[in-house]
Amino acid sequence: MSKNLAKVQDMLDGNYKNKIQVGVGDQEVEQIRQVGDKWTDSDGNEWEQKEGYRTKNTREGQHHSWDNKCSGCKKLIVKKWDKDTHKADGRCYHCQMNYELDLQFDSKLRWFAYRRLKDFKNMESIHRDMEQWIFEKHEFEKNEKIFDMSVANAMANDNVEMSIKKNT
Repeated sequence: MSKNLAKVQDMLDGNYKNKIQVGVGDQEVEQIRQVGDKWTDSDGNEWEQKEGYRTKNTREGQHHSWDNKCSGCKKLIVKKWDKDTHKADGRCYHCQMNYELDLQFDSKLRWFAYRRLKDFKNMESIHRDMEQWIFEKHEFEKNEKIFDMSVANAMANDNVEMSIKKNT
């Protein structure tokens, strides 16, 4: 019988002289928490001990589906087309359509100013995207070898050798 099997057999028989270690290395014992204790775990989540259970405290903030309401009719923004319009204008699709129609029929000058403002905002966004694209392209070209001297030297040497052979 091998040494390991002999040790296991001694443990089962109760004849093993040394201490029996369960687990590997230093293992932390889970802390016993009292009701009302609050702590933060290694992932940065906040917890609170309740009577018989723990709760994970979430951050107080805006919930994207419950707190997004139309500024016009106060309805929840749940439909895709409402979400797209709400992201840009803060209104649901139908309220935004009504707002734009009211502007169109109320005063042509206000409608024109509103449309120009939206166009300028879009142009700013396009401008930022283009600047980012140009910056990335410049960084890529700066890091890339544009002209490899080894290829140019090899071509030059090849031309010299050929010209020498032809002249002799």
